[in-house]
Amino acid sequence: MEYSKLPIVKKDQTLTLTHFPSRFHATVFRLWETVPAERIAKALDVSLFEVTEAAGAMGLPAQQHTELWEKRGYITTIRNAWHLLPYNQLLALLGWSEDQLATVLKEDDFLDVKLGRFKPYCEPVRPEPLDDGQRARLAAIKKCMDEDFSNLFGGAVPFDFFGNTDVDGASCLQGRNLRLIYSYCGLYATVLDNDIDLSYPEQLLKMYQSAGVNAIWLPVVLYQMVPFPFDPSYSEGWEDRQARLRSLIAGARTYGIKVYLYLNEPRCMTLSFFEKYPDLLGHQNAGYGALCSSDARTLEYLRYAVRKLCTDVPGLGGFFCITTSENLTNCKSFNVGTPCPRCKNASAAKIISDVLTAISEESRAVDPAIRTIAWTWAWEDHMTAEEFKKCIDRLPKEVILQCNSEAKKEYDIGGVHGAVRDYSMSIPGPATFSKGIWEYARERGHEVCAKVQVNVTWECSTLPFLPVFDLIREHMKGLREAGVKHLMLSWTLGGYPSINLKVASECLDDPDEDRYHALLRRQYGEYAETVKQAASIFSNAFREFPFDIHCVYYGPQNAGPSDLLFDEPSGFAATMTCYAYDDLDKWRAIYPRDVYIEQLRKLSAKWRVGLDLIENLPDSDFKQAAWGGYALFYSSYLQSDFVVSREKGDRTRMLEIAEEERKLALLMYGLMQKNNLFGYEAANHYYFNKGMLAEKVLNCEYIIEKLKKEIK
Repeated sequence: MEYSKLPIVKKDQTLTLTHFPSRFHATVFRLWETVPAERIAKALDVSLFEVTEAAGAMGLPAQQHTELWEKRGYITTIRNAWHLLPYNQLLALLGWSEDQLATVLKEDDFLDVKLGRFKPYCEPVRPEPLDDGQRARLAAIKKCMDEDFSNLFGGAVPFDFFGNTDVDGASCLQGRNLRLIYSYCGLYATVLDNDIDLSYPEQLLKMYQSAGVNAIWLPVVLYQMVPFPFDPSYSEGWEDRQARLRSLIAGARTYGIKVYLYLNEPRCMTLSFFEKYPDLLGHQNAGYGALCSSDARTLEYLRYAVRKLCTDVPGLGGFFCITTSENLTNCKSFNVGTPCPRCKNASAAKIISDVLTAISEESRAVDPAIRTIAWTWAWEDHMTAEEFKKCIDRLPKEVILQCNSEAKKEYDIGGVHGAVRDYSMSIPGPATFSKGIWEYARERGHEVCAKVQVNVTWECSTLPFLPVFDLIREHMKGLREAGVKHLMLSWTLGGYPSINLKVASECLDDPDEDRYHALLRRQYGEYAETVKQAASIFSNAFREFPFDIHCVYYGPQNAGPSDLLFDEPSGFAATMTCYAYDDLDKWRAIYPRDVYIEQLRKLSAKWRVGLDLIENLPDSDFKQAAWGGYALFYSSYLQSDFVVSREKGDRTRMLEIAEEERKLALLMYGLMQKNNLFGYEAANHYYFNKGMLAEKVLNCEYIIEKLKKEIK
């Protein structure tokens, strides 16, 4: 069967998982944590007995908590099945239609891009007879599981992030100055299609209030929130979504928190949509077309939709808007594909400002307190410096101008020169470029906002926070000097209500050293001074991170010790914040191989010094985060060295690395048993789960056994 709405299948791309005796066993193992055995059996068209027998033969313990994964962890399931199941079995596993999967892949924060924009070829999975070698592999898996993972589903329960967390009193820092964040556990494309408490539990709102957060954001598509005049079928369920949004606004208001909506509008449509409305078709790319704003109906629709939404859902805090992005929105938002003939010579400044003006004017006409934030992300890719200023000049004064704080900040790491785009904590902002935009905007009467990351970035996204307080304080002091008072504290990653949020807000308010130490004393008591010293060591270590936007998007540091080792080249290219594979040359980006690997080695070695300092501290969120960071960074170094050693044919070094990687996987597994925050990131769900770490141990043991035989 053809699945025309889903990514193409590449028949020459197949991933072989040699550490399993068969693809059937690999499938059962990978899905056992997240999918009930009955659904696995149904998807594979086999008996329940065959599935449970395979699980038992591998030493997998009885399933627990699978019901939690269907709505909150479906991306983890998709990631784990992507290389194993063909589309028909994958859809049966999920219980979805082709349209449902296509929507999730497109709207769930570019999941199709993260998966590689294609589907690896997979034969249907069926049980198959095993030979003696495969049976021996099966026995080895069972032995490993019995020894190291018999309590696989014990310990911390996935997704139960806030149940037993104590909350401080309300922060005195809440006020008009914006502290905007994304829910740590927020669903993305489906947030308003599900119980709102899944994404915004009351305990999280309490914790945000304590941490000084006064605004939360979530993404919406306008045609899903109000009736779409061009085709109402796109809006099915809009009344329910509005009702859930009203509920969220009311619940958040209790804690002094406003709700902001992320708009990436007007939304692009499939080319088939324009068969009925050919005059609306603008810039085209990859099967989609922009709703051309040169046709008056587009801006009329945008104005109607914003006004109706604000009227139907009173109490909104505001909107923030990305107008040039990976999504094709207006006819100047994308540089690839068929240009729009009507907008070919139009000013990007006019097109972008027209969209922002429509949103600001219509929302304020309903409620003057609603604020619109114009995020300048990627404007410089589409406008000259002069057009940039003209765009700001055209905006209503009530629009807040937001820049990535560290945008275009230059650096020199390991002798390699580069410039930040975004997602950097290791290189604190603000940058000269951003300060110039803020200064120009303020001169024209606008308030300004800095987009920052103060918990984690794609440099390391699978911890609740990175304990690098000095880097955060350096950044906040720079923003204070630049006169910035509003902060957007995170993208989808970095939303945990951690000590880092308090460090950032308090330092921006008052960078006094005594005040900082008092905060640490409140948090860590008699151990505050040791924590402070260790955080300084971790901050200095993190400056060694080989930063480049492609390094953070494609490198192994997010999955860390859950990344498989490949004793033979995988043949796959790393994908954005999803699969690293063994693609060292994509990981390293602008860095020579030896420099990239050496920077990761130095980072890990310096970080280890801080771990020695806190060895005798009682267990805490700080200590766990410190060890988690080490596991992710040190594993990245080892994986990089493994690829080089493989190319050199250095079997002895490969063996050493495999043994170290096995230890790191067990270390991270131990952290996950204590703390269910590890491995999780809102837009990727569990980037790695406990089963993936168990698989990494199996992978390492298989390679260790193989290498020992080769070395003999």
